Amino acid sequence: MSQPYAIIIEDDPKLSTIFQTALEQAGFETAVDLNGDKYHALLDKAEPALVILDLHLPFASGIDILDIIRARYANTVITIVTADFIKAKTLTGKADHVLIKPVSVASLLKIAEGIQR
Repeated sequence: MSQPYAIIIEDDPKLSTIFQTALEQAGFETAVDLNGDKYHALLDKAEPALVILDLHLPFASGIDILDIIRARYANTVITIVTADFIKAKTLTGKADHVLIKPVSVASLLKIAEGIQR
């Protein structure tokens, strides 16, 4: 079986690198969109097993991206990472996981392990 595919849509370059490194060490092939302007191409590449999604991006709304991914790939695990606690509470039931920043690598790896089982 090939590696599971994860897309990281996060505008903080340091966080993106941390998420990418952690997921690659967990056995995922990863792709990163730092601005919310490349996710369409990344979604066209393959069905992602996991999407790490920030809500506030320079060129797109994380909520719009969430809706697009949900409509297209029902089995993709979507994890919202945000500092916006109020907005995060409104996403219960839409996203599989909501992590409030700062996000621990351990939390991310626990989600990744659940996907690989």
